[in-house]
Amino acid sequence: MSDDNMSITERLTHVAARANAMSETVNAQMGVINAAMQSAETKFDNYIGGARAELSHILLSNNQQMEPNDNGTAIKGFNTISLQQFEVTKEATIYAAPANDTDHTNRGVAQDFRNNVFNGYVNGAFNIVRIKWKRNSSDHPARLDNNWNTRYQQGALSSACYIKLISGSVGGSMQPIKEYGNGWKLMGYRQKADNTAKPFYAPHSKLALSDSALEEGEALICLFGTVSGYVDFEKVGWGVYPEFAKPSDISIATSQLSAQG
Repeated sequence: MSDDNMSITERLTHVAARANAMSETVNAQMGVINAAMQSAETKFDNYIGGARAELSHILLSNNQQMEPNDNGTAIKGFNTISLQQFEVTKEATIYAAPANDTDHTNRGVAQDFRNNVFNGYVNGAFNIVRIKWKRNSSDHPARLDNNWNTRYQQGALSSACYIKLISGSVGGSMQPIKEYGNGWKLMGYRQKADNTAKPFYAPHSKLALSDSALEEGEALICLFGTVSGYVDFEKVGWGVYPEFAKPSDISIATSQLSAQG
């Protein structure tokens, strides 16, 4: 039957049927497009996650194990500024297996860390130190840091530490990432590469000690350091990272071998 012989009602019904068929076709194509977009988004997310995971994480700072100096007034390789007093005590050493951990002061700090932060295998021994400080009267921010603001080729970097604040306050560019039991937390900072022609940007005050002048504070802290690349704090947390040998390390090792020979 041609359209010329149809009634108005029949013509409207015919038009409605065609419109419905077209709508179904459009909806089907939209479903195909949405599925393709979802697949592309998933692939992109997986690529970004994989690319971040493939970045090397090499230690850029010194003494991530946080070994104090002999008289307990500093941490080797670390800088402090605007502090009137600073005291360091080696509380515990965490080894690969919890059974080998050492509690140097018998205050249970190793077990406290194991109970609340991490109780598994660690890939390198590190210390938990107790720091006590008093900020001086200067307006300049007081800080604990262990790498230069600039000195490396441009690229991404991540800084972090595990810390348990006992008294006083801390601040700076590092922010709380994860909260653990009994006051422990992971604090971290990530810097992306934004210019291939300039050195790393790494804030001086990664960990600022005390908000106010003459304020005193105390904390347990471990694994403070900065590494190359993007570290997924939220998923993997923080750990002990490998370090390239420095010329000074090689000269010391050569001297020791010569002495033994």
